Formats: sequence, C-alpha cells, structure tokens
Amino acid sequence: MKALFTVMMLVCFFGMGASAQAPAPGPATTAGPVCRITLTGTKPGKNADFIRFRREHNKPMFDEQIIQGLIVSYAYYSKPINLGPDDWDIALVVCFKNYADAIDSNSERESKLNQISLKHSGSAEARTKANDSLNDLRDVVSSTLIREQILNPIP
Repeated sequence: MKALFTVMMLVCFFGMGASAQAPAPGPATTAGPVCRITLTGTKPGKNADFIRFRREHNKPMFDEQIIQGLIVSYAYYSKPINLGPDDWDIALVVCFKNYADAIDSNSERESKLNQISLKHSGSAEARTKANDSLNDLRDVVSSTLIREQILNPIP
C-alpha cells in the first residue's frame, strides 16, 4: 500500500509538472540585413574633394542600386577625432538583404551594377578614371561585414 501511494504521488507530481511547462520559446534573435562597413582615411587637404566625389559619383549610383533592389540602404558616418595617420575619419555602410547579396557575385547582379556605373560615368574609361581618382582622395583602412541581430520579444 505504501508503494502504491508513493507511485501515485510521483505520477501526480510529474503530471502537474508536465502540464505546467510552456511551449519551447522561439529563437532569441531574427537575422537582419548584412552590412559592409568600409572605414576610410581622407588624405590631408582632400576632404572637400572627397565629399564632392561622394555626392557626384557615389550617391547617384547607390540611389539607383536601392531602386533596383541591389542594396537595402547606404549611409556615411564621420568621426571627429583622428588618432593618427592610419586612423579612419569616414565610414561607409552599405546594407544588403542577406549574405548572398553582400558576398556572392552572379552574372545578373554584376550586369545590373555594370549598367548603373556605365550609365552614370558614360564610358568604361571615364568610370576607371573616376575610380582611380578616388585613390588620390582617401585610403581604405578596413572593410568588414556585419549582420544586424533583431531581438525577439521574450514570450
């Protein structure tokens, strides 16, 4: 009788515990866009020229890439304090829907990017000349990919 009572108590105890358990929670985060961050150091005396280059060349092409769905967004950021010749002062953040868009190159995507840059530049030679002139304005300090983590609510 004592054994039967002990078994019945254990069954009731575990039964209450099982019924009190909540369903397994979902993931803690949701993957957001993937962004490439490029940190650049503007060469001495070239700040105004670098701003003009970004406005004349980068902005129209990035805006068209957004329209065509090649990128999600882009933004420039500045850092007011320079810690030496190898430090950065301008950050470019270009966001993509996913890693595939940020890393993988496929012929369709490359064709669209090529069309955008040729339309803006007028010719391949003018595009190359503009890209080469960029090297006179700034040095790339680093470039990396990051992915936004969107925190999900706790149920």
